[in-house]
Amino acid sequence: MTTVGQPQRLRRRETRWRTRPVLRSLLAAILVTTAAVAAFSWAAFDSVHDTIDTVDTRTSAALVAASAAKSALVEADRLAINSFVTGEARLSGPGDQYQNRIAAASQSLAQVAEANVAGDAGSEQIQVVEGLLVAYTGWIGQADAHHRQDSGLATTDLWYASRLLHADGGVLAQLDTLVDVQRDALAVQLARSSTSLWRVVSLTVPVVLLLGLLIGAQVFHAKRFRRTFNPLFLLATAVLVGLCVITLRGVDAQDRVAGAAGDLRALVETWEDRTSATTAVGQHALGDLVTAECRAADGGCGYTVTRFISELPAVHGEAQASDLVLAERVERVNDNIDAANDAADLELLIPAAALLIAVLVWLGFRPRLDEYRHRRR
Repeated sequence: MTTVGQPQRLRRRETRWRTRPVLRSLLAAILVTTAAVAAFSWAAFDSVHDTIDTVDTRTSAALVAASAAKSALVEADRLAINSFVTGEARLSGPGDQYQNRIAAASQSLAQVAEANVAGDAGSEQIQVVEGLLVAYTGWIGQADAHHRQDSGLATTDLWYASRLLHADGGVLAQLDTLVDVQRDALAVQLARSSTSLWRVVSLTVPVVLLLGLLIGAQVFHAKRFRRTFNPLFLLATAVLVGLCVITLRGVDAQDRVAGAAGDLRALVETWEDRTSATTAVGQHALGDLVTAECRAADGGCGYTVTRFISELPAVHGEAQASDLVLAERVERVNDNIDAANDAADLELLIPAAALLIAVLVWLGFRPRLDEYRHRRR
């Protein structure tokens, strides 16, 4: 009996020595992989959340405000020119609508300055635009004063004011640069949180590895301890699936904010089309006014005016987007960004889920570790 029993005890002891290290190694691997899953998922989610937050609070507002400022200035210029063409300027100056448009442009520029995401380059552009805008309104005020005095200098002042707005390097060109800078900043923000190959790999590989380890732990317990299922491991696997769903919500949030950014770019282009149409109407009216004025003078209009007339853009009769349509599209963009933000609002569940997985796995291993704890005999 002693001879038979001793090998059995030796085998049990050998099994005990083998089983405990395997259990500890498997537990350590699961815990480390769980930490990796949490880290990569959190990093991806945090990047998407930061992008959405920046686009929501700054980039979108800056692009919309810059486009609105440009549109308001072009409309103000057209209204000022029209008041001189019709003679209304003699009674009321450029008019209340002109003043309202200038005020709207100034307000929009202030919003751009507040929401600017282009750093020093954007701030410098805004300062240049604000300085040129002061000079523009000064020329319009001077044109108004000369017009009331029946001075021919009124048309000259109006010409210089409008050229300050429309010429190369003028207010509108500076605003175009400002819009481009904000648009480039938007592209950089989206690229930082985009679903790149590296991001897909960094999210997928740890999850697959952790799933394999959990299945391996389940199989090991089933074979070694003759237990069909370990309910704690099953629950940990279910939590891992939930964590994957949360991570997919982050990917969905990235897709949503990218879609909102596309809508925002389309909105800016629509605003540009409307601004271009308004520019054409106003500049043709200015051309007619200047031509009528300089034809009465000795020497005619001269090369500069002649070239200006020849380069005027064609006036198209297509209907442009109204203020109401633009406002609705701005609201739609904001709604899409809000939807993306809602999809990315589960960030804190990632560490909570990872911690729950770790606790469940530890509790699942603990009885077996206690059972196979080495005891000196």
